[in-house]
Amino acid sequence: MEIIKKDIEKLIELRKEDTFLNHLMNVFSRDFRPKGEIGRNEIKVWKQSIWNVAFYPIFTFELNANNQLTRITDKLNPIGKTIVALILIGIIYFVVTNLSTDFGFLENWLQILILSVFLLVFITVFRKLYLFEKQNQLDEIFEILDVEIEKKNPKKEWSLKNTLIRLFTYPFCIFLIGLNFFLIIPNEQYILALGTFGFVGFYLIADLKMIFKK
Repeated sequence: MEIIKKDIEKLIELRKEDTFLNHLMNVFSRDFRPKGEIGRNEIKVWKQSIWNVAFYPIFTFELNANNQLTRITDKLNPIGKTIVALILIGIIYFVVTNLSTDFGFLENWLQILILSVFLLVFITVFRKLYLFEKQNQLDEIFEILDVEIEKKNPKKEWSLKNTLIRLFTYPFCIFLIGLNFFLIIPNEQYILALGTFGFVGFYLIADLKMIFKK
């Protein structure tokens, strides 16, 4: 089926420019209507959801000279990029400021390993959240545009790459849960415990939804 510019414009309920300020207002307003920017050769569409308030994708529909759809690309919105960057900068700053001048990597290999795995899980969590929301929105877009969707192959979620990642992330999530119950909560660090539970919960829920989604 040939998709033209007018078809894509129907995806947008509220026209907005793709700017940092507009996305910032979108995050705080929680206006879940599909928004977008209509250009001459491309249309940008984004939609916030309850599940993914600040990490929603922006879809770019590229058009040819005849206003026919040629390609769809996606990117994380600027607010989501900023939050991820600030969190990573905060982690790096914490590590650097707490390293002594005589810090030995061999003597502190366990701490370095835990931090490295934590960063891996952190990146994986946000990647899973983004991919999950992206696929959900793509399915909705294709349904509106009456595009036939190829059924998902469950085996892809258990590819060698995904399986190896889970062999690291799942045990680490269990480790964090145990750390909460045996160390963090007994020391009355409830905010840290809540953040850890939220971190682990988001990853597990997003990953399991990706696995069992039909």
